[in-house]
Amino acid sequence: MSQESLVMISNAEPYAHKYEDDEVVQEKQPGGLTTGLDPLMQQQGDLWLAWGREEADFEVTDQNNSVRVPDKDGYKLKRLKLSAEEVEGFYYGFSNRTLWPICHNFITKANFSRENWRSYQKVNQKYAEAALEEVDGREMIWVQDYQLCLVPGLIREKIPEARLGFFWHIPWPPYEIFNTIPWREELLEGLLASDLIGFHTRDYVENFLNTATKNGMKVDRKKNLIEHRGNVTRVRAVPLGIDYQYFSSCARREDIQQEARQLREHFSVDNLIIGIDRLDYTKGIFTRLQAVDRFFEKYPEYRGKVSLVQRVSPSRTSIPEYKEMRRQVDRAIGDINGRHNIGAWEPIRYFKQTLPQEELIPYYLAADMALVTPLVDGLNLVSKEYLASREKGQLILSEFAGVKHQLPGAVVVNPHDFEEVGEAIRWIIEMPEEEKERRYQKMIDTVKSQDINWWRETFLEEWRGCYE
Repeated sequence: MSQESLVMISNAEPYAHKYEDDEVVQEKQPGGLTTGLDPLMQQQGDLWLAWGREEADFEVTDQNNSVRVPDKDGYKLKRLKLSAEEVEGFYYGFSNRTLWPICHNFITKANFSRENWRSYQKVNQKYAEAALEEVDGREMIWVQDYQLCLVPGLIREKIPEARLGFFWHIPWPPYEIFNTIPWREELLEGLLASDLIGFHTRDYVENFLNTATKNGMKVDRKKNLIEHRGNVTRVRAVPLGIDYQYFSSCARREDIQQEARQLREHFSVDNLIIGIDRLDYTKGIFTRLQAVDRFFEKYPEYRGKVSLVQRVSPSRTSIPEYKEMRRQVDRAIGDINGRHNIGAWEPIRYFKQTLPQEELIPYYLAADMALVTPLVDGLNLVSKEYLASREKGQLILSEFAGVKHQLPGAVVVNPHDFEEVGEAIRWIIEMPEEEKERRYQKMIDTVKSQDINWWRETFLEEWRGCYE
């Protein structure tokens, strides 16, 4: 590979192959990672290594488990095969029952299974070996997210001169919480083989530096550098952006605007609120419902005039805790609607389905405000997507969402305070138009300027600076 080539390593793949009417079709996967990095890979990338999990993924690969995407002139997508046992231990086990709850400050939900840890080590080793078959040390190797903490260290062992970058897409918790993981040192050593580690916020950078300090690493606070075992790691805050032009241009299309008008007519209220979340205990869906319940209890005059449209994407459905969470949300919505409904009007309109990004845009356009109240969130892109899809619009935002630092015009609330969230809904409904416009402009300016392209180029610039 050439010195300018880029190697991407991630848990999620940018393209998947599925069966459709007995034929194999290729689908570009949704999400910020693919949106931001696929264009870069098409320009200068040579290899994207990821877990192949769709039914036809290996029907189209060669003997090296590789396929060119998006077409024969594109870059190489190399897929890893994982056994059912590896998926359970590595993905559902250590990644999502240990690292996920710990990094979101839910210690009591964490499972410290040694068997899952061994599976995590084994799969990270498989990733590293698959990468090492393809690289010679001159490439820029960019590893993505918490599922692959050990990969940088494993590559560094074999290629000491490797150029390694890492982006951590979820929160980094306070050191007291991270240090509950029995294998914290191994995780840190794997990460600190990277030349650059990126986080969404300065708070996460600070937490990571504190964690390194408490675990005996040499930390330069002024320069945000960590020295460990002969390697120096830069740590930087570079919040992920969205493809602003995509959302803005889609929102101007007549077919999407027509669908938004139909949604308004269908829900038939003066003020429509949108909530869009993946089903996860970190998203605060249940506490949001309680806040909406309290709003209608305190201000019954808004019954029949305000509705929350709550869309929930099913997630990690094989984990019992997520099944119970879904039942809890279902029961709460049934109870709230039963107590507050008037005729055909319901306070909460509930949809359990994953929609492509383009099909969410009419909902963004139809809604007067977005209710984004996670209990903790690494960043939160829904808030940015909502704003980018509109020429005006208001945002109620949890103080525990990383994106809070980028959106100064949002109405910031404590999601645990039902009264405060309810008052925020009422305040926005009654807010003068001039104030709404002022707040919207403060938010949209950042969404435009710090978009997905800005994120990508800022990270790459910091990374290249490691070698100057």
